[in-house]
Amino acid sequence: MVSRIRSFILENQMIRPGDKVLAGVSGGPDSVCLLFVLLQLREELDFELMAVHVNHGLREQEADRDQEFVEELCGKLGVPLRCRFREVRGRAAGEKLTLEEAGRLCRYEVFQREAERHGCNRIAVGHHGDDQAETMLFHLFRGTGLKGLAGMEPNRGGLIRPLLCVERREIMEWLRAQELSWCEDSTNQEENYTRNRIRHTILSCAREQINEGAVRHMIRTAEELSEIERFLEEADGKAFRLCVREEEREYFIFEEAFRRLQPLLRKRLIRRCLAGLGGGLKDLDRRHIELAEELFEKRTGSRLSLPGGRTGIREYGGVSLRWEEPETERQEMEELPAVEIPGTCGVGDVRWFFSLENAQKDQIIPEKAYTKWFDYDKIENYPVIRRRMSGDYLEINREHGHKKLKDYLIDAKVPAEERDRLLLLADGSHIIWIPGMRISEYYKVTEDTRQILKVQIYGGKEDGGEDPSDDSGG
Repeated sequence: MVSRIRSFILENQMIRPGDKVLAGVSGGPDSVCLLFVLLQLREELDFELMAVHVNHGLREQEADRDQEFVEELCGKLGVPLRCRFREVRGRAAGEKLTLEEAGRLCRYEVFQREAERHGCNRIAVGHHGDDQAETMLFHLFRGTGLKGLAGMEPNRGGLIRPLLCVERREIMEWLRAQELSWCEDSTNQEENYTRNRIRHTILSCAREQINEGAVRHMIRTAEELSEIERFLEEADGKAFRLCVREEEREYFIFEEAFRRLQPLLRKRLIRRCLAGLGGGLKDLDRRHIELAEELFEKRTGSRLSLPGGRTGIREYGGVSLRWEEPETERQEMEELPAVEIPGTCGVGDVRWFFSLENAQKDQIIPEKAYTKWFDYDKIENYPVIRRRMSGDYLEINREHGHKKLKDYLIDAKVPAEERDRLLLLADGSHIIWIPGMRISEYYKVTEDTRQILKVQIYGGKEDGGEDPSDDSGG
């Protein structure tokens, strides 16, 4: 068994000469096996070894017993040890997590902190083949793609899992043959933990009633899927460079290049972008990816809200995926009056007047700052008065060149504090009119216009608004 683990370590480049390895040791059979195997290989592979133990405080006397056991074991073996206490129950309640999730977060935070403190460039944990099989099934039942089915990686970012190539029963047999002791965690038998139900019910049934080598076969499948996943990740990288413009908290996917990709790579590209916006893939499932892809078939300005503050917006030439910070302007927007056509509405001392008229042949459109005429048939959604939002844009020329509202206001040297106070007339994310500044080229009246939307703003001389009774041009 040790020989197989050694080959597995070398094959996956988990440990190199001169490395310093921090091993997580809970006192259970898996971590005890990990510690002894690493000790046996330490001299041959030329690395330093130390250990860390996290006391979760969940099992009271059992937790103290485990810590004492690990302290005594590492003392006998001459392995430097650091023990840390974390209040897992309080964190679970405070962050609305399960005890499993909170415990995992606490452990890995301690592992990372201690590794940095002591100059360790590898963190070794005791996950074995049965854990891999449980993870594959857990991901499959919850809904996952190829990456989830590949399970845990042997080596990722300095976190190594040397025991993934062996089954738990092999570990137990080896420990008994070496006459080594360990601590039993009573929570491993509790069926209220999802992984315990998979372990004791589903995997046990698979071994006994389907195939004794079920876990061994799943380990091999996970290794093959990992190879396929690595190959596809390279293809993902090429697709990303070809199709995506990356900005701060935003990815713009160019439609023409995106449509040339194979369907599998399209979904993977969207998945990669959404994960890159922050929060990883937590709360994102296959349906979210599909909805984001469907944006390419929607009208410009269509929006999609996704978990974790992520938003998809259909724009000219592609789709923007971005993370939007909660803004107080959203609440202000909800309090603004609804537009009625024809009709009037007021925002503070300012009155907005809306009317419809038929376009006339060779009609001359006056140039006025606070009275504007728009091609009503081009408005895809019902127009609204609101504050600016992330994703807003307008057309700036007749060739349909568009510009983000944020960039336009910056170029126009509008102070930041004034930008947030601007009232806009909007059609989805497309800004129809920035009163006092300009309208979007897209909505201008042309010789093909049939219906005209006339909008007037009046609020007295202080704001420069125009009296709606004055219809003169100029």
